[in-house]
Amino acid sequence: MAPLAMAPTPVTGLSILSTVLVDVALIIVVTKLLGRLVRGLGQPPVIGEIIGGILLGPSLLGWMWPGSQAVLFAPPVLEQLNLLSQLGLILFMFLIGMELNPEHLRGRIPLATRVSLVGVLLPLALGILLAQGFEIWAPELLPGQNHLAGSLFMGTAMAITAFPVLARILRDRQLLKQPLGQLVITCAAVDDLLAWVLLATVVSFSRSGSLTGALPSLAFTSLWAAVLLLGLRPLMGWLERHYRRERQLAPLVLALVFAGAILSAVITEQTGVHYIFGAFLFGLALPRYGPLLRRLQLHLEEIVLTLLLPIFFAVSGLRTSVGAIHGLNLWLALGAVLTVAIAGKFGGTWAMGRIGGLPPREAEALGWLMNTRGLTE
Repeated sequence: MAPLAMAPTPVTGLSILSTVLVDVALIIVVTKLLGRLVRGLGQPPVIGEIIGGILLGPSLLGWMWPGSQAVLFAPPVLEQLNLLSQLGLILFMFLIGMELNPEHLRGRIPLATRVSLVGVLLPLALGILLAQGFEIWAPELLPGQNHLAGSLFMGTAMAITAFPVLARILRDRQLLKQPLGQLVITCAAVDDLLAWVLLATVVSFSRSGSLTGALPSLAFTSLWAAVLLLGLRPLMGWLERHYRRERQLAPLVLALVFAGAILSAVITEQTGVHYIFGAFLFGLALPRYGPLLRRLQLHLEEIVLTLLLPIFFAVSGLRTSVGAIHGLNLWLALGAVLTVAIAGKFGGTWAMGRIGGLPPREAEALGWLMNTRGLTE
C-alpha cells in the first residue's frame, strides 16, 4: 500500500502530498494579498490571513464551488496542513518567548496577575449566566444532561484570550518590545494558562463530576517551568558563552535549540495544558543576550512568518462556516455571545488597568487587545 501522502485523492487524482503543496501555495498567495489589503485599511495583516482562510473555506469558496472542499481540502489533506500549521505555531510562540524582556515587566507582574485574574473571572461568570439564559430561551444550544458542565464550557469560552493571535498583532504593530506590549503579552500568558487549567477542570468535571482533575496538569506545568527557567540556567549560559566566543551558531547548536523548543512543547502538551506554553517557556528561558536572540530570530522569522504561520490562521478559517448560522434565534444568540465575550473581557481588564495606574488610553488598549479570540473556544 502506498504511503498516505502519496495516495491519490478521490477527486483530483493528485497525490495527497501534491494537493497539500498546491494548497500551501494557494494559502500563501491569498493570505498575503489579503494581509496587504487590510494593512492598507489600518488593520494588522493577521486579520487578512484569517479572512483568507474563511474565504477559502465553506463560507465562500465552498458556497460558490460546493465540490472545492473535496478537491482541495479533503480530510487527509487537512490533516497534513494542520500538522504544518501546528509546527509553525510552536516555532512562532518560541519566537515570542525570546522577545519577551523581563526588564520591561519590573514592578508590573502584580498588575499583570490582577488583570489576568479579573479578565478571566468576570467573563467566566457572565458566560455561565448567559448559558443559564440559553437553557430557558434556546435549550438546543446546550444539549446533554449535565447542564452545569455546559454552562462551565460556555463561561470558559468567554474567558479565553487567543495568545497566538494577540502575539501576531503585537508583532505586526511593532508593540511587542514596547512596555505596553510586554504587559499585554504577559497578561495573555497568565490568562491563557489559567484558561487551560480551567478548561482541564471543566473537562474533568464533565467526565467524572470532580473538580480536582486539573491539579496534576497545573503542578507538572509549574514544575517544567521551574526546570526551564531555573534548573537549565547553566546550560543556557553555555549557549551565550558559545555565541560570544564563536560569533555564530554552529548547525548542531542551532538544531539543539530548535529541538529543545519542540520537545518542550511536547512536554507541556503531555501535562494536559497546551504545547504553545512549552515553546513559549523555552524561548523565555534563553539568555537575554541581544545578538544571540537576533541571530535566532533571523533563522526563524522568514520561514515561520511567511510560510508556516499563515497556514495556521488559514486552517482556522477553513474550519469556519458562516452559513451554519441561520434563523433569527441563532443570530440573536450570536449577538448575545459576542456582547458577553467582548464586554466581559474588556470591562475586567480595562478596570484593573485603570485601578493599577495605567493611563486611560493604555487601559483601553489593554482591554481591546485582550479580546483576541481563536480556536480554543
